[in-house]
Amino acid sequence: MKRFLVILFALFTSLAATAQTKKYTNHNELSVITYGPIFLESGFGLHTFHGLNLNEKFAIGLNTGLDRYPVNNNGAKWFLPLSAKVNYIAYPDRKRSFFAGVDLGYGFAFLNKTVQTNNLKSKYRGGVLFSPQLGWRFNFKNSQSYWSLATGYRYQQFKREDSYSAPSSNLPGRDYVSGLISNENRYHLHRFTLQVGLGF
Repeated sequence: MKRFLVILFALFTSLAATAQTKKYTNHNELSVITYGPIFLESGFGLHTFHGLNLNEKFAIGLNTGLDRYPVNNNGAKWFLPLSAKVNYIAYPDRKRSFFAGVDLGYGFAFLNKTVQTNNLKSKYRGGVLFSPQLGWRFNFKNSQSYWSLATGYRYQQFKREDSYSAPSSNLPGRDYVSGLISNENRYHLHRFTLQVGLGF
């Protein structure tokens, strides 16, 4: 994660350095996050992209927001995503245009509370985030603003660290001493997304 944060910092510094020569762009999206086209056990995402147009077709920047994922037998899990994103627009001068985007970053899991019941304590750690999307954007009349409709794939990794405090027996006649058993469970979430957005 430290390497990822260093890379993001470098990207942010580079964007700030070129901000005077490139045009700022913003895209905000509301997403439905589900297991597939049938929207059962759906989650949601709120994302905001802030970047610079490298040229008429390509933009690069940072994307962040809030994600809620349904996880089988584990309830809902919350993540704060932070990623580098590249957007491509096929026909920027047309009223309607195909566009594509891809995110690569990290989903922070600190929004999930540490759970402690009796001798069991569970903590959540975030992980890698990867999310490509394809869609269409529709320009408003006489305006640089637009709205968008897209679909995509979202991969989020995280882990649950369980620690169990239990007495362990010693030699006969001796007192019990406490012991600690640790276990780590890794999760790989593969989700379908449907997104609607506004940008300029």
